[in-house]
Formats: sequence, structure tokens, C-alpha cells
Amino acid sequence: MSVEQSNTNGNPTSTTNTPQSPEQLAEQLQQLGDQLRAGVREAAKQGQSFDQTERSVQETLRKIGCQAMQFFISMQGNGDLGDEVATDSGRVLKRSEHTSTTHIRSIFGMHTFDEFTYALGTNKAIQLRPVSARMQLPPTRWSFLLQEISQAFCAEAAFNQAADHLELVLGGKFSVDTMEQVNLSMGVDAGEFLDQLPQPDPQKEAEFLVATADCKGVPLLKKDAAKVKAFQTAKKRPGNRRMATVTSLYSVDPYHRTAEDLLAALFREQPTELDASTDSTARPEPKFKHTTAHFPTVAIDGEDDEEIQISGIHQGLGWLNSEVQSRRAKDQKLIVLMDGQEASWDTSAMHFCDEQTVEILDFLHVAVYVWAAAALFHQSSEMKEAFTYDRLARLLAGDVKGVIRGLRRMGSLHKLTGEYAEDCARITGYLEKHAARMKYDEYLAMGYPICSGVIEGACRHLVKDRMERSGMRWSLEGARSMLHVRAAYQSDYWNQFHDERKARIMDRTHTNRSLIAPHRPPALGC
Repeated sequence: MSVEQSNTNGNPTSTTNTPQSPEQLAEQLQQLGDQLRAGVREAAKQGQSFDQTERSVQETLRKIGCQAMQFFISMQGNGDLGDEVATDSGRVLKRSEHTSTTHIRSIFGMHTFDEFTYALGTNKAIQLRPVSARMQLPPTRWSFLLQEISQAFCAEAAFNQAADHLELVLGGKFSVDTMEQVNLSMGVDAGEFLDQLPQPDPQKEAEFLVATADCKGVPLLKKDAAKVKAFQTAKKRPGNRRMATVTSLYSVDPYHRTAEDLLAALFREQPTELDASTDSTARPEPKFKHTTAHFPTVAIDGEDDEEIQISGIHQGLGWLNSEVQSRRAKDQKLIVLMDGQEASWDTSAMHFCDEQTVEILDFLHVAVYVWAAAALFHQSSEMKEAFTYDRLARLLAGDVKGVIRGLRRMGSLHKLTGEYAEDCARITGYLEKHAARMKYDEYLAMGYPICSGVIEGACRHLVKDRMERSGMRWSLEGARSMLHVRAAYQSDYWNQFHDERKARIMDRTHTNRSLIAPHRPPALGC
């Protein structure tokens, strides 16, 4: 194995053309360190700029990193455990006649090494790669750290942009196709991880548990959009957009506000801050927020082998239910806070129906409907704002029925017809349908949250900011994987996810790695 070289892309690489001993590699590593020290001293003498010196040091550090990893690999030996080894189950694995070459790319560059392998016989599947198992390598060519860093970039930027960012930071060229493949694989693991998120310490949970959900359209490829039922289609700009159901569960302490506080916040320039008062320090922060996104999936009926499509809403609310079951303390108040989508509330009723559950219609969505009603009767912004302010104040005071009656009466007095009459009926029907979820005077007195800022933010940050960029079209599985990776990345468990993912992959990839435990490579004995 040789010292790292530079390939045509300027990316450090190593090769097995001229094998070198660990001692030779260690000496060359020392020489690189000496060169770095001398280079910095010379830069200071020549009066180089900080930026110029920084770039030079970065390049040298990449070479040192690649050399250090090759030195590490060289000390692993060639994996020769003897002619044969016996597994824990008693099966005998035989050593290959010749070594095979393994490639692994670290954050510093590509590395290659030769190792013996073990199988049940000639032309049988390999059961043990001793050197790879000892170094706990993944089955793919990218190291676990490179996968993690690449997906941190991919979670925030398009794949080609993420590749450019990686090149800027790490040097070399990175395949967009490989990044997509890593995302697909990691997305499956992230989905499993999100289904079993670590549970918070019950003693640190806040007083109320809040379950919330919303749907956000994702542009899919035409062939994959056809796989999703029509009722899962985005209402605005439908095209090939299909709905991802974003769900979130968190706990929060009571926050007592007045109707005046809420209205003052609502009629400022940032309505998304509706739950904030002028004294922002008094507002309790959500605790242990768990968020996921769900697309429809297909299940197989065990008796008839018939495909049954499960909607994203059922998937998401089912996940919420399992989270609630694991986190909810005895007699703890559960607040279900959502917009007016009927499918969400119908599905929620299947899971949350006890006396300690409070259903609340998101007040921000109510405000949108009331503003639409104002446009039916007034043209000037001042009149529409005054109309909206008055009706929202009455709703916050508990006069839901009075507001509904008043809107219908105004519709009759103004003799609305056509689309205007239909809009008035739609708005009043919406309010009437959800009247039982609009007891805002009681909610304010109890300190309940009445605005779904958490889920609105999740839809924006989790879905829209990454999935709806200009020209983007996703495969269904690609969208599902990306949302899973983004949810894990934006959670408090990114590092834990990668630790658990690595452990699971090790269990799948190196099933017989216990056989290398007593083996000590000769180089390490020197």
C-alpha cells in the first residue's frame, strides 16, 4: 500500500501498486507534519496573508489526513486468520486463495487495501472480511462519517449543490448519484429510527402534551404521483403534487394570555408570532419536540394478498398515537391542535377520544377564514381589518354562534349571489362544523396553546424549504427518504441516530465479526 497520491480531480487517493510498510507510511506522515510546520514558518517570513496561508494549511491537512488513514489501514494486516475458522454456530469458513481489493473513501480521499476473505467454500457468498470487520467499515464505498457529513449538506441543499459544498470543504469530486443512493439508504434507517424515538425523562416533561398535524404538498414525478390517491392531492397548484402529512408531538407549560394580547400580535406584521406576547421571556418553550413526515404506503392483506393503501394522514396520526401512548402521563391533558381538514380530525378521533383530550382548531386558520369573509362585504383594507378584528375578538370571547349568525345575516342583507354566496356558506359552514373546537375563552383561561406555530414551522422547514424548490420533482421513495433524513437531522437525535444506524449496519454486514476478537494483526505487535 502506497502513500496517498493525487488523482486527476485533485483528490487524495491511495493505491496498492507499490505496497509500503507501516513504518514507511509513518515516516512519510512525519515528513508531512514537518512540511506543514516549515511551510507555516516560511509563510510568516514571506508576509503571506492569513487567507493564503489558511488555504495552504487546509490542503496540507487533507494530505496528512489521507496519509494518517492509510497508515491506520496498513496496521490492520491482511486479515489472514488461518486456513479456516469456525463460527459460533459451528460452520467452518475457509480462507480465500488470494486477497481481494477493498475500496473505502474517507473524508480525506479514497483508500484501497487487500484482504483475505472467508466463505463456506469456493464460489460461496463471503461470510467474513476480517480487515473490514475490524475497522467496522460499511458495505458501501463511503465511510460512515462521509455519509453523515454529505447528508447533513443534502438535508439543506439540492444534491448538486451539496456536492459542490462538499468539494469546497473536503476537496475532490463527489458523485451526485452516490449522494442520492446514500440518502435513499439512510432514509430507510431514519424512518425506522423516527418510529422509535428516544423517550424523554417524564420528570422533565411540561404540563400539557400537544399533538399536531398538517399536510404539505410535495411535487412528485408524474409516474409516482399516480400512485397516490386523489384525496391526497394538494388543493393549491395540484399538478403532480401529493400531500405529505407532517406530525409533531411536544409538551409545553401553560401560558396565560388575554384576547387583547393575541389580537395585538395578530395585527402586527408577523402573524406567525400569534402566541407571543410583548414579554417574550415569559412564553414557555416547547419541550422534546418529535416531528416526522409521512406519505401513503401500501400494506398487503395477509388473507387475500390484496394491496391496501394507507394514507399519509393515517400513517402520521398512527405515529402520533404511539408517541402519545409512550409519553403521556396518567391524567395528563392532551391537546390536539390542527387546522380544519376533516380527514385529520376524523382520523384523530380514532386515536384520541378520552376525557382528558382537548380538541382545538388552530386560531390562525380561523383568522384566514374571517379575513376572507371580510372581503365579501368590504373593499378597503381599513374596513376589512376592522371587520376581522371585531369578529376575532368576539370569537376569543366565546361568541362563536353569534359570529356565525351575524355572517349569515350579512350575506342575506347584502344579497350575495353566485360565488360570493357560496364563499359565505363555505366560511360559515367551516366555523359551524368546528364550533366545538373553538372555545377560545376557555382555552385562554387554561393557558392552552391555540395556534399551531410548531407544525406550521415544521411544514415550512421540513418540507417546503427543501422539497419545493424551483424545478424539483421527486420520486415517491426519494421524497420519503429525504423527509426522514431531514426530520432526523432537525431533531435533537442526529448524533444518536448515526450511532444506532452504524450499530445496525454492523450487525447486518459483519455478522461473524466476533471471530476477529482474538486476532491481533502482526503490525500491532511490533
